[in-house]
Amino acid sequence: MTARTALLSARFAIVSAMTGLLLAGLFALAARASMARAADAAEGGAKVSIDMFAFTPETITVNPGDSVTWSNDDGSPHGVKYGDGAPGNDYMLPGAAYTRRFDAAGTFDYACPIHPYMTGRVVVRGAQ
Repeated sequence: MTARTALLSARFAIVSAMTGLLLAGLFALAARASMARAADAAEGGAKVSIDMFAFTPETITVNPGDSVTWSNDDGSPHGVKYGDGAPGNDYMLPGAAYTRRFDAAGTFDYACPIHPYMTGRVVVRGAQ
């Protein structure tokens, strides 16, 4: 290996390392912002945690007009798909959150569209 090749190889290694650090920093900032949004959303109502491939609590009871926030506290992507056909969130990365307001009384079943064995239920008081 010539001196010039060694110098170019060293420069490439430095640029690669700096690029890796920059990307890691950007990822950390994005994750922190996503978790902050999840925390802000959860303050306004009931919360369901997605962790270890399960919704916790599996069944949650709220009043009409309340919001429920699902936060992905797991290391894998998940989602929330409703049995009543209402729009949900098909893909939430770890740290992300999704909120739905429930205005009508009733029972609302949901599942993770990525892992359909993960199921949960929202019960809005006043249901018959």
